Amino acid sequence: MKLTRNEKIFVTLNYSILTLITIIILAPFWYVLVVSITPYTEYIHRNGFILFPKEISLQYYDFLLRRGSTIYSAYLNTIRNTVCGVILALFLTSTAAYALAEKRLPGRRWIILFFVLTMFFRGGMIPLYITVQKLGLYNTNFALILVMAYSAFLMVIMKTFFEGLPESLRESAEMDGASEFRIFWQIVLPLSTPVMVSVGLMYMVTYWNDFFNALLYISDWNKAPVQLVLRTIISNSSLPPELLEAAGSTPSPTIGIQMAGIIIVAAPMMILYPFLQKHFQQGMLLGSIKG
Repeated sequence: MKLTRNEKIFVTLNYSILTLITIIILAPFWYVLVVSITPYTEYIHRNGFILFPKEISLQYYDFLLRRGSTIYSAYLNTIRNTVCGVILALFLTSTAAYALAEKRLPGRRWIILFFVLTMFFRGGMIPLYITVQKLGLYNTNFALILVMAYSAFLMVIMKTFFEGLPESLRESAEMDGASEFRIFWQIVLPLSTPVMVSVGLMYMVTYWNDFFNALLYISDWNKAPVQLVLRTIISNSSLPPELLEAAGSTPSPTIGIQMAGIIIVAAPMMILYPFLQKHFQQGMLLGSIKG
């Protein structure tokens, strides 16, 4: 179809604006990547203004990832917390959403209101901290898993998706004598892959990027997630003593360590997200049709 003059102007302007926004978004990440592979001498010589390095050096990555580094144990802690947390969060969120999607549930409106109120009113950081201590979860990985294992917002999205599934599927399964758990496990969940993946991805990002809860509830450095290590490097402009001890040599300049640490921590999510983006977008759209 041939575009009119005004349509051509609009398309050109639209693509120009989107291109500019993309450059603005990618520029900081590109700078972080470039600085992480640029020798410190070149960084100083060019006063930190580097778009393309003349020489590539992996000294910062070598320093962070050498044998005995605390990065490895921190990475394992983060992976374990993320995997266990996402599985638990999906179980709690999907079961609650499935129950509240049932219109015949007695007191359904009041129960939904109870869940929704938690989106606007919270107990606060101090009561949660006291609860974690009283339950004996302080300085354990269970604290980092349990405190983020449920989101009322994501439950509402999933509930809306379940409500959009054909009611005839559930009724026919009930007539065949299927239990609620069997209907949920063998019928509802297989049809809910888009919303399960999208909600799971949001939980995954939350767990992966969390450092504040570790700052509150973890005192043993061996149990710290990798984000807490990165936060220590960036906010204090210094390296954790455990990292220096593992390195066994004079540390590389802090600015390069900071940039390399950002890349190391962000890389898994950047690699994984493109493969899940399709399900993420589809799940968000399907979960927002009804409200």
